[in-house]
Amino acid sequence: MRYLMIDKIDSITIDKDIIAVKNVTLSEDIFVDHFIGYPVLPGALLIECLAQAGTALLEYSSGFKKKALLVIVEQAKFRSEVKPGDQLMLYKKVLSLSNSAAQLSGEIKVNNKCVMNAIMTYTLNPVGKYYPAKTRYLMETVYDIWLKDAQIIENRE
Repeated sequence: MRYLMIDKIDSITIDKDIIAVKNVTLSEDIFVDHFIGYPVLPGALLIECLAQAGTALLEYSSGFKKKALLVIVEQAKFRSEVKPGDQLMLYKKVLSLSNSAAQLSGEIKVNNKCVMNAIMTYTLNPVGKYYPAKTRYLMETVYDIWLKDAQIIENRE
């Protein structure tokens, strides 16, 4: 994956919700062209931030037995520009979950103000179809970094 759009996960409640963080920095290569003299994080990368947070929630919740693939983005609304120096708080909540699919709502806030929100649908497939053992190890290492010091809550509802 070219862009890892999460810096850390603050909290995760299994099969329920996740709070993650992305610090937007001027050193990210996207700002070379978008836009010269007026750097703005593209909306597609805001969607990617939320998508990765949802993927992290679903894959971690499955014990890394499932690969979550984003298939539908609905009702995406971009409410404010995101610029270097902003800290994005990524919130994803499960709306529905089955063995093969999940729908999540998501919101990105900067300074407690919503800058983007959407509803996203994922398919859930056996992880072995997408990641051979060595690649799985690398992906799980990324999760270890994201989850360092995270609050992990077992969903007991």
